[in-house]
Parts: sequence; C-alpha cells; structure tokens
Amino acid sequence: MKKRVKDIVLGVPITLSVVYMLGAGSQKPPVVRKGIITSSAPSVSKNTITSLWDNVTTPLLAGANHDNHRGSAWCDYDNDGFLDLYLSHFGLFTNGQFLGSQNQLLKNIDGNEFVEVTTEAIGVGSELSHHSAWADIDNDGLPDLFVGQSTNYGTDINHLVQQNAAGEFTDITNGDPLAMYWLLPRGVSWQDTNNDGFVDLFVAISGGDNLRNRLMLNQGDNTFELDVSCGLLGSYRQGRGVAWSDYNNDGLCDVYVVNGAEDNSSVFSRTNSLFKNNGDGTWSDVAVAAGVNDIGHGRGVAWGDINNDGHMDIIVGNQVGSDHPGYNILYVNNGDGTFTDISDSAGIVENVRTRCVSMADYDNDGFLDLYTVSFGTVGPPNRLYHNNGDLTFDEVAANTPAEAPFNGDSASWTDYDNDGWVDLYTVGGSVNDFAGVGQNQLLRNVNQNGNHWIEFELCGVVTNRSAIGARISITHRNAEQAVVHQMREVQSGSGYNAQNMMRVHFGLGASDIVDEVTIQWPSGIIQSTSGLQVDQLLRVVEDEVFAYDCNRNCVDDSVDIVQGFSLDVNANDIPDECECLADFDGNGNVNIHDLLNLISQWGATSTPKDPLQEDLDGDGTVDVTDLMIVISQFGDC
Repeated sequence: MKKRVKDIVLGVPITLSVVYMLGAGSQKPPVVRKGIITSSAPSVSKNTITSLWDNVTTPLLAGANHDNHRGSAWCDYDNDGFLDLYLSHFGLFTNGQFLGSQNQLLKNIDGNEFVEVTTEAIGVGSELSHHSAWADIDNDGLPDLFVGQSTNYGTDINHLVQQNAAGEFTDITNGDPLAMYWLLPRGVSWQDTNNDGFVDLFVAISGGDNLRNRLMLNQGDNTFELDVSCGLLGSYRQGRGVAWSDYNNDGLCDVYVVNGAEDNSSVFSRTNSLFKNNGDGTWSDVAVAAGVNDIGHGRGVAWGDINNDGHMDIIVGNQVGSDHPGYNILYVNNGDGTFTDISDSAGIVENVRTRCVSMADYDNDGFLDLYTVSFGTVGPPNRLYHNNGDLTFDEVAANTPAEAPFNGDSASWTDYDNDGWVDLYTVGGSVNDFAGVGQNQLLRNVNQNGNHWIEFELCGVVTNRSAIGARISITHRNAEQAVVHQMREVQSGSGYNAQNMMRVHFGLGASDIVDEVTIQWPSGIIQSTSGLQVDQLLRVVEDEVFAYDCNRNCVDDSVDIVQGFSLDVNANDIPDECECLADFDGNGNVNIHDLLNLISQWGATSTPKDPLQEDLDGDGTVDVTDLMIVISQFGDC
C-alpha cells in the first residue's frame, strides 16, 4: 500500500509532509513531498469532547480598515496547495447614503502567513458586497469568482471576475444577465445543472423583478444565458440562502432555497423551497411533500449527512422576527423523499437571529458538527454544536473563541494549514460605531485528540474542473471494528455569505485504514480504491482508474511519468517534483547543508544491501546527476 501524504507528529509545528511506502511489516525511509504543510498541537485523550481554538487573527485577517464585513470564500486560487481567502465587505451607511468598502484577496503563503494581493478587478471597487463564490467557469485550472452585490439603488452591479493567469483577473460581467441591474441578489452558488461540463450560476433574489431567482447557464465561451423555464424562479419569495445537493440519491442535483422575508410579511413570501431535479432541465418545488417548507425568517442553509446513513440532511438558519420565532431547523433525511424535523430532540432549538449555518467535523470523530452565526450586538454569541453520534448535539463554543461575539454575519470552514483539522473563519459585521475595526477571526483548530482524518481534492476532466457535484463515499472500521460509512459532496456556496473550502474532509475517529473509497462524478464516471492510509491529503483526477495528481496539473501521475513530463528517478510512481528527495537532514528545506552532505559522499557506491540516500537517481553512484537533482530542489519542501 502506498501512503501519498503523511503527517510527522512532533511536539512543535513542522513544515513538511512525507510519503511512506508500506511493506509487509517494514517501513522504508520517508520521502518528502513538496508543497504540503503539516503541523501538530498538544494532544488530548480520544473520545473527549473538546472545543479548543487558537485565535491566530492578524489585523489583515480581521479586515482592519474595511467596513461592515459580510462574507468569506476559500479557494486555492493560484494552485499552490494552500487555501486562500476572499473577503466581502458591505461598507457603511452615512448621511443617508451607502458607502462601499473594497473587497480583499488574501494569499496564503505557507499555511502560516497571509498577504494581501487585491487588484482593482478582484476588489470590485467600493461597492456593497454580500455573497461571493469561486468556481472554474472555463475549465482552465484557474478558479474564477462571482461577487454578489447589493444594487445601492441601481448604482452597483454583480461582478464575474475571470482569472487569466495566476493572480491576474479581468471583470467579464458584460451587463445582464450577470450584472442583475436593480436587483437584490443574496445566496450565490455554482453547480453544473445541465451536466455539460461547465458550472452554471444560481442566485437567490430578495428584491426586484417580482423576486424571481436567477439560473444562468454557462455557454462554455465565458458567457451566460438566463434560463427562464427551469422552474427555479420562485416568484414573490424573498430568496436569501441556497445550497445544492442530491438529496434523493438519483444522481441529479437538487437545491434548497431559504426564503427569508422581513417582519409582518406574508407566510408565502417566507416559505422555503426544495426544488427536486426532474431530469429534463426543470425542477419542481416539493418542499411541502418533503416536509421541509419552513416558514421562519430564513437566512442560511447547509447540507450534510449528520448520521452517516448515506442521505443528505439539512440545517436551516432562521432570524427571529416580531411575528415569528427564530428557531433553527434541523431536518433529518428519511431516505424516502421526506424529512423529519429533529431540532427539539437534537438540542439546537434557540430563539435567536441566526444568519449563517454550516457543517464540519471539527474534532475528526466521524460525525458532522453544526455551527450557527448569531447576528446583532445584543444577541447571544455563535454556537458550535458537537454531534454526539445519536442525533443529539451539545453546545461547546461557550467560553471559547468560537463564540465570536462580534455582531456576526457569516462563517466558513477551511484547512488553511493543511494539518487535517478544519479551521474556522468567523465574519463580524462591524457597525458604524466601530468603522474600520476588523472583527473577523481566523481560529486554528487545536482539538488534536488522536483521531485520524483524510482529505481529498478533486480535479474534473469530463466533469467541470472544480468537481462541483462530485460525491465521495468511504468505509472504514471504528474502534469496535464496526463498519462505518461516510459520504460528502463537493459544494460551492452555501450557508449565508460563505463558501467553505471545496476540499472534501473526513474525520475517521480511531480508524487507521480507509477500507474503501468511491468517487461518483457528475459525468457518470466512478472511481474506487481500497486500503488507503489515514492522515493524508490526496488529489485525485477524474479517470477510469483511481488516478492521483500530486503535481496539481489535472493529469494522472503515472501518465506524467510515462510521457516524460515528470521524472521518477526512484521508481516509486510519484513524480519527483512532488517529493523532496534531496532533503537529507529532514528539516523541510533543501539547502547548502544537504548539498554538502551529497558532496561528502561524492563517488561513493550505493548497493541494495547498503544503499546511500545521496544516490538520488538509484544508478549506484553518487555523481553529477544526483547533484543536479539537489540543485533543482533547492528551497522549502
């Protein structure tokens, strides 16, 4: 069995990952893979419920000198293996006028530091931004960004910003349908709705044009056409949040829309919708029949399989109003097209002003936990509900940084340091009294409790490049040797003003082997493999076989090697550019010390019985070829 990426667990943070070749009871020396960061923190006992967070926020990450923070969107925009952060800002209301605040793009340098790389195009001026979401609209391997804006009485528009080269962006909105003049767009989400290999854009509308939502079909040439016959318009309902999923496991994408009207509005205008995909390019609202037609003042929504039964469940975030309580709703999927409201028995009922909701397995115990964001300066702080594995939850944010008591608006999950423990970014909507005071937080997950994990990044070939809509299912055995099934989907845009990382994360509890992995692509291609080691991040490319893509070019590693695009001097089926063969001292950096190490062995003979690590090409002699490999790998691993 081959281990592609493996953490080295030390008592202090480290900046390297390794690949192990596991044989029958023996372990070969580790091979360092470049471009991945792992880290560790003091461990706690397994099976102990913890909520431990290290606030690593800097003024830049807090959004300092920007006003009225609204949203966050995570994506590795430059394809360097580290998740980057886009921040949406709404601005201030001053003297009867809205004054926008430029958005920001923050580049993740190495899992430890962020720098601002905002350009005029990606910052979209000083407009009133809400929900932003990444996706690769042209399948060129460079993610693009849609920024949803408030109209500001018709003076602002939405923006579709295309990435032409790494970090180089161009606004290609070009008027309607993307601009949405005089409309109030809210929830933003990408999905390949017609399965043509190009992601389409769905936007919930809360104002203008009879409150009709927008589905815009990607024509494959950087233009979009409005689909007016899809059945998703939902007229006269104030759309707020949207989230796609295949709730009935028929292989077709369905979408839940939260319709959150203002106080004293009609019940109809705030009744949520579940649009079932009919398979012919149309959708039908089946919310009533499915039992998910909530009438709260809804804002956020998220899908996830909270009980690991293979069916996607829903959490809906509601905002308390003068005419209706703000109880959040947790719907468990019955597997027959209907849902049951378990909010009360689950222990999450609370009358608050909730905006964003989300799911993530923050403690890697194998069960998705819930996070809810409370809006307003006088309301309770945010809530983190730990999943107990029996459809009940315990609130564990109290007295921790996860409370984020700063007039919250949204939150998103990421693994910014690539350590397999999902981190939390909270958005605090600073108000006029605190203009320019950054209230956002980046909370590093330090709940390391001995549980294991595995993460996947997918690259579509027939499917859209972002792999949105793909589903990953895994099986493994828990501490009692019982078989555990888990399932996740690649999603873009959910919650409220948020985009979680599109990387798929599984907590595995005590399991140290993933018995089976199956990836179901929207194209119909199914990939499977078995016997994967845990605690690793794998990049997989869509293919008829289970194909790894360690160098992030969306080509099977074995094909790269066979075609000569990549070298594999040590014949371990991993392209050399993904390894750190020349890091002889294992410090995560190839430098002069490693060069001197090689020179000290110059001309020496390496044999199978007495191998030398300096014989990098395996030809039996430490010579000029090995020297060239060391030079080519100079720098951080």
